Amino acid sequence: MEQAQAAAGSSAYYSPEPAQAPVEYAIETSGLNLWYGDFQALFDVNLDIKKGIITSLIGPSGCGKSTFLRSINRINERLGYVRIQGSIMVYDNDVYGTDVELAQVRKQIGMVFQRPNPLPLSIRDNVLFGFDIHASGGRRAHRSEKDEIVEQALRQVLLWDTVKDRLDRKATELSLEEQQKLCIARLLPVKPTVLLMDEPCSALDPKGTEAVEELVWGLSDDYTIVIVTHNMAQARRASNECIFMLMGEVVEHADTADMFVTPKNKETADYIEGRYG
Repeated sequence: MEQAQAAAGSSAYYSPEPAQAPVEYAIETSGLNLWYGDFQALFDVNLDIKKGIITSLIGPSGCGKSTFLRSINRINERLGYVRIQGSIMVYDNDVYGTDVELAQVRKQIGMVFQRPNPLPLSIRDNVLFGFDIHASGGRRAHRSEKDEIVEQALRQVLLWDTVKDRLDRKATELSLEEQQKLCIARLLPVKPTVLLMDEPCSALDPKGTEAVEELVWGLSDDYTIVIVTHNMAQARRASNECIFMLMGEVVEHADTADMFVTPKNKETADYIEGRYG
C-alpha cells in the first residue's frame, strides 16, 4: 500500500506547466549528492535526460541506479537518514523546492517497482486508486466517466481485452505480467509526465518481459521513461539512450546503439562485455 501511495501521491502545488519555450529535457540534475547516514551513494550526478524517449540506467549492483531513480520522485525521503544535496529539475520545476508539495511530485512522476505491487482490491479499483485521490476539488466523477478512465488506462497497457469481463476480480489473482501492467495502468489516470521503472521485468519470465518491453515502447509516445535494468540485452532493446553508472558516479551517457557498439570509456566497455558486475 505504501509503495502504491508513493507512486500515486495525493495533491497540491507542484504542477509542471509547459514552459514558454519548448522544453528539451524532462529531467536535469546538477551536483546531486546523496548519503544514507554516513555512506555516500551518489557523487555529483549531472545529467540531462531528454523528454519523450526511453533512457536506461545500467551498472553493477550498488552503483546508485535505483537510488538515483528514487531521488527523482523523492521516495528516498521515506528513510529518515537520507541526506541530499544538489538539484533535480523535472520539466523546469525544482522537485526539491521549498514550496513544492511531495504528494504532487509523486503524482507527476509515476514509479513502477521491481515486483508488481497491486493493491488487494479489484482490478477496477486499482486503476482508479490514484484518480480518486487526486479528483479535482474533491469532485466525484460519474460512474460512466470512471468506466471510461478504466477502459482507457487498461487499453494503454494492452490489458483491456484480457480483463474487461472480470474487472471486479481481485488484482492479486492476475499473473505477474498482468499485475505489472496493471501497476503501470494505475499511474496513467492522474496524467504523469514521467514514468520511472525500477527493473520492472525482474520478476517476469521471458514472455512476460517481452510483453512489458513492448508496452514500454508504446508508452514512450506519451511519456518520458527512465528504466533501471541489470539486463544488458534489455537495455539495448528497450531504450533510446543509456546511462552507465559506477560507484555512485555517471561514467557515460550516450545513444544506446553507440554505447553498446563503441563505448567511450574503458569501464563501460568492461561492464558491457561482462568483465565485472
